[in-house]
Amino acid sequence: MDDTTNRALHSLDLAPGASLDDVKKSYRELALIWHPDKVPDRVKERATAKFTEINEAYQWLVRNPEYLRGSSTSGSSYRSTSQRQSPSRSRSSSQTSHTRAEYSRPGASRSGATWTDASSRTGAGSSADPAVQRVRQAARGIWTDTRAGLYIYPDIDADRAANFIVSLQRDLRFSGVAATVNDLLVFYDIDGSGEEGMAITRSNRLVNNNTGTLYDIGDLLDVQLKEGFFFWSEVVVRRRGSRRFELAGYAEKGPGRALVSILRYLIEDART
Repeated sequence: MDDTTNRALHSLDLAPGASLDDVKKSYRELALIWHPDKVPDRVKERATAKFTEINEAYQWLVRNPEYLRGSSTSGSSYRSTSQRQSPSRSRSSSQTSHTRAEYSRPGASRSGATWTDASSRTGAGSSADPAVQRVRQAARGIWTDTRAGLYIYPDIDADRAANFIVSLQRDLRFSGVAATVNDLLVFYDIDGSGEEGMAITRSNRLVNNNTGTLYDIGDLLDVQLKEGFFFWSEVVVRRRGSRRFELAGYAEKGPGRALVSILRYLIEDART
């Protein structure tokens, strides 16, 4: 195996024999831990260097998957995030999404992040599109949090959302889901670049190109948040006619709670 691939695998805490799925899973977990916007200031420089390293390693491996196939087939030594050392195992309140009630408490602060209650902005989202109005109602009391990567219409980050749209269009599974940034009504940027994310679209779809999942929200019966380790969780959904919950995607706990709240409203609304 060439040295570049070997170093890339090492940066992602993987060994020869790792699959492309291992690469994506490890990158997702490491990116959540080391993203510079999500760590205390005292380790920000270290986190920035590490985040750059794992991002370059990820890009190399996904663009050159043939090097993975040419590596040892003895099996992956992928280790879960619980075995890694995180620079921060606690999150400050300014780095997660909160509801209006949580911020009504005396002494609560929103410093350190850009917050927007999209549902109450004057003139915001004046589109007569029923889908827009439903999402704005579903997101009432939930703020856009740029530091956590959660964006709610009309405050979608155009650059990151554009990266997400391009990524969707490269995958035939997501054909016709979203064509422009305006098709995204809720967007959760998983990796900090917008290339991997979870979105609720104008066409009432829930899409996640990180886990390769796509749902028509009208076909869902329930959604839950399964608490994970450190500060991320699993968003799981249940389809009509099924008793089993399926993984729709990963999210930090704050954005995860916000996404589940919005989805739960939309699911209930679809029943009426």
